[in-house]
Amino acid sequence: MAVVSVRMDDETKKRFDEFCSSVGISISAAVNMFVKMTVRENRLPFDVKGHPSEHH
Repeated sequence: MAVVSVRMDDETKKRFDEFCSSVGISISAAVNMFVKMTVRENRLPFDVKGHPSEHH
């Protein structure tokens, strides 16, 4: 099994960990769910938009 390392700020990690705990899953399980959905649907499971000022 592969290991993936992700950098994020401490506050975001803390809040994500709290969310995951509140729904009964680990951070690892949540990330795996995201990756599997992305691969299955061949797209990110949310819209990605640029900042409006980037379109000038």
